[in-house]
Amino acid sequence: MKCKRIRRKLVAYLDGELEEKQKLSIKEHLTKCRECKKEADLLNKSFYLLKDQQRLKPSQGFEASLWERIHSSEEKQLLPQVIFGRFSRLILPAAVAATLIIGVVVGSSVEKIIPSETVKLEEERYLTSIGLDSFQDLPSGSLPEIYLNLASAGEVENG
Repeated sequence: MKCKRIRRKLVAYLDGELEEKQKLSIKEHLTKCRECKKEADLLNKSFYLLKDQQRLKPSQGFEASLWERIHSSEEKQLLPQVIFGRFSRLILPAAVAATLIIGVVVGSSVEKIIPSETVKLEEERYLTSIGLDSFQDLPSGSLPEIYLNLASAGEVENG
């Protein structure tokens, strides 16, 4: 076995959690490899030091005091969350309403500044520049010609 694989299994080896075949393989490796043996000895010493340590016992009332402090900190944090939680439900509708109002105001302002004839002229220039004005040369009686005639008739009625 390679050292890397051995080191991954050292804790299980020291705890006696491996199968007999793996135990023998690791034991043999440890007799040959100084680095892995050193690692195993260090882990073994650490385990013994930790077992000898006494467990700390909390003072009386520690748990009650801890829970009291946790609840009081939750209450302090809860107030801003309640306030902002109520406003968060209003943010999206207010943003949509503000956007619509701004759009209407800007649109009506642009209409006053730029005459509609200028817009139509610019639209025709744009269509000509990208080649979309070629639809005017449609065969007589074709579906696109009928559509364009209906669309232009609708513009005359609305305009």
